[in-house]
Amino acid sequence: MSADQNVERLLRTVGRLWPGHDVALVKNRRRDRSARELIFVPSQASPRLLVPAGRPAAAASGLRRFSRALSSKERAVRLVGSYALRLGAEGLLTDRIRMTPRAGGETSIEQHLSEVLGTDVVVGLGVGSLRANQKPILQVFDRDGRCVAYVKVGDSELTAGLVRQEGAALAGLAKQDWHLLEIPALLHLGDWQGLELLVISALDTAVRPAGGPLLQPPLEALDELYDRYDEGSAALSTSAYWQQLVGIADEVEDARQRTAYKEALERVEQSHGDDEVRLTAWHGDFAPWNLGMRRGRLQLWDWERFATGVPAGLDRVHYVLHTSTRAHGFSADVIDTALASPHTHHPAWSPAAQELLGVLYLASITARYLLGSQGDQGEVIRPTLDTVLDALTKHSRRLSAPTPKGATR
Repeated sequence: MSADQNVERLLRTVGRLWPGHDVALVKNRRRDRSARELIFVPSQASPRLLVPAGRPAAAASGLRRFSRALSSKERAVRLVGSYALRLGAEGLLTDRIRMTPRAGGETSIEQHLSEVLGTDVVVGLGVGSLRANQKPILQVFDRDGRCVAYVKVGDSELTAGLVRQEGAALAGLAKQDWHLLEIPALLHLGDWQGLELLVISALDTAVRPAGGPLLQPPLEALDELYDRYDEGSAALSTSAYWQQLVGIADEVEDARQRTAYKEALERVEQSHGDDEVRLTAWHGDFAPWNLGMRRGRLQLWDWERFATGVPAGLDRVHYVLHTSTRAHGFSADVIDTALASPHTHHPAWSPAAQELLGVLYLASITARYLLGSQGDQGEVIRPTLDTVLDALTKHSRRLSAPTPKGATR
């Protein structure tokens, strides 16, 4: 997506969040006090955040969110930017979106969230790269500039479903007493102006990185998640998880993709359908950018892909694979290397169990991409889908191939 297309997307989003307002791009160092303004940080050409104008504490707070994925340099840049905004540097940033209220205009997102949260708030807007499940994510700030909540906005059939799914997941997770995990609290889930809104508490993330090497997933915290949702073991082919994967084939519109996917599943079922697998839960998008470490606990957000009744260990593979592909690109070689990485393997698991888990992960993520590629903005993930589907074909063949006499996997 070009910079101009990205800005057009942001303007449409702001227009839906401020109905009854005239929304326009402006270049200005001084705020128009009769309107609301969001400032591009660091610039319109390379936006990362939109922060509220005239609220230096809130703008500064908008930069102070840290995840395990950030390098020391990136953390330092955020801190410097945060201090600069608090000291009034917004006057140096000219690229803005201005929302001017029309007479008799409708309630804005800020007015609605103020009613929901019971206090006056303003919002900023995260600017992410285009994805099939792209949705607006708002940071919500109180009068003192503290980030008190995040809001996910479901603005399409796909993203509204994911927002509702995450709300249900957080409601269920809140019933557990977590010792190693810290999870956002569900504050509100509801419809507004045809948009699905999920309001969750803000986690106070730590500035300094923690938790060991980036490529090593925090296994102890994952084991706590798996233990809480342990459903025991069952034959792979009889599990609801497997039946759901098989059923997804009927929803795939592309004949070539549908055939390749079905054939891969058939190979796995014929060779390992009777294998006992431990069924539990997975976060669904366990990756460094969705977690932090603070006071000895793993902070974990973005639960929209949470599911139960799935093979234990899928999160480990997802973590290592997506950390690797973000660093080196999404390619067959990177996938092969990630699946063979010792970081993917749980120390208590056999090599054969690990190999099966890797193929089950590829089947799970391929199913997700097959469905996602058919929705709005699905073209964004089609190249990734092709790579993952090819990897599933390759590894399912390897998994189902007879083991030579005297050899071990």
